[in-house]
Amino acid sequence: MSGTTTRTRLLIIDDSRDFQILVKTFLQGSTFSCICAADAFQATSIAVSEKPRVILLDIGLPGGNGLQLLERLRANTHTQAIPIIIATGQITPGLEAKVRAKGATAYLQKPIDKQILLATLQQVLQESPHATTTHS
Repeated sequence: MSGTTTRTRLLIIDDSRDFQILVKTFLQGSTFSCICAADAFQATSIAVSEKPRVILLDIGLPGGNGLQLLERLRANTHTQAIPIIIATGQITPGLEAKVRAKGATAYLQKPIDKQILLATLQQVLQESPHATTTHS
């Protein structure tokens, strides 16, 4: 099977179509293959069926907020080991500590910088599922 490239599945969970497109654009030409979900209901089903290697999760979602979804993904035996990077535009004191306590692997503040996103994804993939990184 020479000449084939292994694609790393990334599940983007964000209700903003523009954000989904931005991340896909940032990752164009990389080894990442993006799958998208716009709400918590879709996200859980897709995460279990598609088994992404990493999840990029927004906090503000319709159908249940991102914190609840983070807890659900961590409690589910099919998704508990998948690294989850929180990507949020919310500026709330203590939010990063709160999401880390709930099992987030990394935390990014929107608007997201392409180089920081790429570096965070690479770092998360190289570390254990419970390792943490921060880029604000």
